[in-house]
Amino acid sequence: MGPPLPRPVRASVLFHPGNAEVLRYVEVADPRPGPGEVLVRVKGTSVNRLDMWIRQGTYRVPLPHILGTDIVGEVVTESPSGRWKEGARVVVYPGVPCRKCPACRSGHESLCPTLGIVGRERHGGYAELVSLPEENLFPLSDRVDWKEASAFPLTYLTAEHALNRAGTVGGETVLVLGASGGVGCAAIARAHRRGARVLAVTGSPQHVPALRVLGAEEVLMRGSNDLVERVQALTLGRGADVVIDPVGSAMWMKGLKSLARGGRYVLVGVTSGAEATTELRVIYTRQLSVLGGFLGDRGEFGALVEELSRGRITPTVSEALPLGHAAQAHQMMDAPHLGKFVLVP
Repeated sequence: MGPPLPRPVRASVLFHPGNAEVLRYVEVADPRPGPGEVLVRVKGTSVNRLDMWIRQGTYRVPLPHILGTDIVGEVVTESPSGRWKEGARVVVYPGVPCRKCPACRSGHESLCPTLGIVGRERHGGYAELVSLPEENLFPLSDRVDWKEASAFPLTYLTAEHALNRAGTVGGETVLVLGASGGVGCAAIARAHRRGARVLAVTGSPQHVPALRVLGAEEVLMRGSNDLVERVQALTLGRGADVVIDPVGSAMWMKGLKSLARGGRYVLVGVTSGAEATTELRVIYTRQLSVLGGFLGDRGEFGALVEELSRGRITPTVSEALPLGHAAQAHQMMDAPHLGKFVLVP
């Protein structure tokens, strides 16, 4: 008898925009690596709001499409350069920069004018196999659990880049909005590691103990009418030095009013909506800086991967589900949860 025939590759595929049920777990053709690309056997991916927005049609992509920005796995065949050997454990940088523009050449890939995202501009990790540019791969220690690593790339890179954009240092007070989400959990942990005092805002009282373990000194409730007053009281009337906001419109003005004079506001997401009314005098009279934070640079990612491999980062996993249950994971995103939902082929 000859060797067993290879099992067909399967993926959770988006065939048309719609609710979670439009994701179908089907057989797909083996991905064929292009020039400079490497075939990776996916060991885990996770669900992001970006996946849901693509599924809903907010971002238009060629269909059928495979979602999944966060990818960890093993190299299937040696890379063209010989750097990546078969079986190497890797974690994937989620950005797809042009690598030619002045921003890319200076190491600021997140400012690339044509920056794409794995799982949006190209097929992602909701599959058993994926082809990726060799430059996107970073080595992952065998000490790191696949599920935890799956919850790492986008959230920790976004949080770290936001804290860097704000120039956050030890001793400052950082207010993290949307604290129970993936970016929120990462922002708490990373700000705490810098020696900052962290105040967290969540809509889920049941998550308070876990957020304290991550590094939040105080946890405030999102729906409270006196949120700004609570922040002022906890900072002796000064306000927070930095606000990290992945929420958007629902918390915008409360976040701005929670800042100290000269404070820095970093907007990294709009999970509650992309439009908001602004009291402009709050910004100019208190000399606030409003900054955007989008993904992050390869250098930042490499430094984070090193910390992950050394056990200094422990991503928060809400639940791990089989890859074929991607639709269920999308549905679960709308309910209160802590951290990331992971899909495991």
